[in-house]
Amino acid sequence: NSDMKRIMILFAAVFSLIWGGCSDPFENQAFRETDKMPAASYMEANSSTYSLWVDLLNYTGLFNTVNLKMDYTCFVPDNDAMNAFLQKKGISSVQGLNKEEAANLVRYHTIASHQYTSSDFSDGMFPDSTASGDYLSLDMRDGGLEAMYINNEARIKRLNTMTTNAVIHTLESVLTPVTGMIVDNLGGEFSFMKNLLEVTGYKDMLSTLYVNDVKRRYTLFAVPNAVFTEAGIELNIASLAAYLGETDTNYDEEQNLVSRYVAYHIATTAYSYADLNADIDNNTSKNITMAASNSLMSCNLVNDAFYLNYDKGTQKGITVTEKNINCKNGVIHVVDGLLEEVVPKATTVKWDLTDYEELGAICEKFQLANLSATYLYNYLGFDYPSCYAYSSSNFDYYLANKNEVAYKCVNHDCLRFRFSKYGWIQMRTPMIIAGKYTVSLAHYNVAAKEKGGKWAVIIDGEYVGGQVTTTGESTSKSSYSTVKVGEVEFAESVTHTVRFLSGSTETSYLDCLIFEPVKE
Repeated sequence: NSDMKRIMILFAAVFSLIWGGCSDPFENQAFRETDKMPAASYMEANSSTYSLWVDLLNYTGLFNTVNLKMDYTCFVPDNDAMNAFLQKKGISSVQGLNKEEAANLVRYHTIASHQYTSSDFSDGMFPDSTASGDYLSLDMRDGGLEAMYINNEARIKRLNTMTTNAVIHTLESVLTPVTGMIVDNLGGEFSFMKNLLEVTGYKDMLSTLYVNDVKRRYTLFAVPNAVFTEAGIELNIASLAAYLGETDTNYDEEQNLVSRYVAYHIATTAYSYADLNADIDNNTSKNITMAASNSLMSCNLVNDAFYLNYDKGTQKGITVTEKNINCKNGVIHVVDGLLEEVVPKATTVKWDLTDYEELGAICEKFQLANLSATYLYNYLGFDYPSCYAYSSSNFDYYLANKNEVAYKCVNHDCLRFRFSKYGWIQMRTPMIIAGKYTVSLAHYNVAAKEKGGKWAVIIDGEYVGGQVTTTGESTSKSSYSTVKVGEVEFAESVTHTVRFLSGSTETSYLDCLIFEPVKE
């Protein structure tokens, strides 16, 4: 609604004021020096370790900004790291840096929305962007807490220094801010992959950050030149086309086998290495959707080793040899095989009803963990993202705080509905492998005296099972619940249209639809 939009615009303006300028907007605001100090004051008091970073904060006018009563995670190079950085730059002090470059360096090392301690760390991308709008990655190497690296570049020398407004992780080198898109980060050993992107037209996609004002992030599984040559493919398009059995030279047409081959290496979501490994246990798998139409890639954990498109018959799969290469518009993982398209076996699909980039683009907070307060984005009918069709505008994006039962939802969020009877919402699933599935609805079930929150699920125009209830499972205790809807059989491996039809007026919180293969 208009009030919410004004609030978001105000927040954006304040955030821009705080982090966007090179003058200090809080230069006259004092902070008491106590045993527990905010981040910048703590660093100033520990000058033997942080004096050069404090010089940078003062030079950029961001010292008092880092002292604000907000939640920060600060990755701070110590003096040894800063001295090495300045020496490499050929300058003697931080004042030798261009002021905007210096300010961006501070922004790039600061997550300005949450305090991440080592207990929150996972081997992958941080879910919150830095103040510069970029995403940092964490690499956990052999050696435990002593071998954690940010962006595969800077080892964390000291973890979890807590201040009143931030957690500081001390780095032994300075991070290099990401400047290029995915295409820009394909160096000489990926020259053929880059050429393939150009010829098929996917270069434009992977050179873009915003599409229709929506920020896009992608994953590219990059094949080095050496992998092609080892497979007997010369580093030219004709040779790959012959290998794939394609005679049509219109390589930019979607169904051309060369085009499909390239699209199969691209996901339209940024998957960190940890994301690829998430929700699979040893000797199980899951499928992710690729840019080639109606295609899936299989992620497999076999005897504690991770593979893409693992073949049980040959007991071989593709491995990731270099992970989490950060780019402005996503991430690159390097693979050791050609990564040809396969039809993987059917696996359980847990389809999150909020997992759309269009939704994330309009929410100030989206799919974040460890929030101290619930975030709610109200829609009142005129600013819905295009991923949803609906009969009633009375629903919201609900992101739970870490102390709520609803925090158990996938990505900690759900859609909250206050529909009248026969109100409906409709959206499309990711691609699902052909087969027979049990369909279940996961939801936050609010305690009530009677069961309510009635819903029917309609897939591709056909009702699945009967009506289910989503509130009142208990009269006294709210819960995160899953209820079986019915069974469905898909003749083709495609995406599907799902409509949720309300049968009552109670407020409901719907999280995800689960498709579990039926074992014949």
